[in-house]
Amino acid sequence: MHAASLIMLSWAMIGAACVVSPASTGFVAGVLAILVAVIGLPHGAADHRFARPRLEPIFGPAWRAVFLGGYLLIAAAVVSGWLLAPAATIVVFFLASAWHFGQEEPCFAVGPRSGRAVFLFARGGLVIWVPAVFQSDEVLRILSIAAPPAFGADIRQAVVAVGIFAWPLLIVAAVGWGWQCWRACSANGRTRRVLLIDNCLTASLAAVFATASPLVSFLVYFCGWHSVRGLHRLRREHGESWSQLAISLVPMTLAATVLIAVAGGVALQAPTFGETLIRATFVGLSAVAIPHILLHLSGYFFDHHQSLRTAALELGSSA
Repeated sequence: MHAASLIMLSWAMIGAACVVSPASTGFVAGVLAILVAVIGLPHGAADHRFARPRLEPIFGPAWRAVFLGGYLLIAAAVVSGWLLAPAATIVVFFLASAWHFGQEEPCFAVGPRSGRAVFLFARGGLVIWVPAVFQSDEVLRILSIAAPPAFGADIRQAVVAVGIFAWPLLIVAAVGWGWQCWRACSANGRTRRVLLIDNCLTASLAAVFATASPLVSFLVYFCGWHSVRGLHRLRREHGESWSQLAISLVPMTLAATVLIAVAGGVALQAPTFGETLIRATFVGLSAVAIPHILLHLSGYFFDHHQSLRTAALELGSSA
């Protein structure tokens, strides 16, 4: 149901992009900031739940200080990167986001096992690769707003570099999509329906990324798909109602919003209010996203190590 709703929303956005003149930067920036604060940031506001079972056995009661200290330190480094080396920060942020988005996408075991990680990386980064190729001028304009004016030439080089390596990744994503189409045609029952809906969703999102403003397409994907699915998974894993989940995420979400707002007022001001919103939202979101991604990446290796250790202990005890 969620995927079908997003398909309809995507084509509504495509139609609007074709027949309606682009909305003002200030309006789009305001909607972007609100939706990221209400839907996007809560997606990462439960990271302390993810960190606790992995840090508490090692650090004991000090796990909270370790978690918050590390989170804030990485976030501060990301903000500094936007101010001092924005081109490199943009490339790292894009690549990390593509990997993270890919890990959160549905995996239907398409293609050879050895190539699935590459396919997920290519698919997860469609929200980056497609605009970088088909709307490079608009991407450059938005990133030039988010970065300090003195780095205009560096930002242009970064956008060109992203566009260059976007092409092979788009080809990989297209091959994976075609493979999944073939598998859907050869399947039946519920499997066919699920694969067909996912194929339609991927094609619809790619069309949005190619036609609508990158700010709008980012909202559709990040808030309407990635974050909503993440929140739904959290609610299901913890057996909570939506109201219980929302209440539990309010403190961390408010703290992140306040920090981003303070940073926007102190260090991220732009010539206009709309541009300030864009800069604060992108910089603030990346400052929260990078520690979120690193936490889940380290959690993956931690869980893998623990499973190997448990298996070795069980093998030793059975021997």
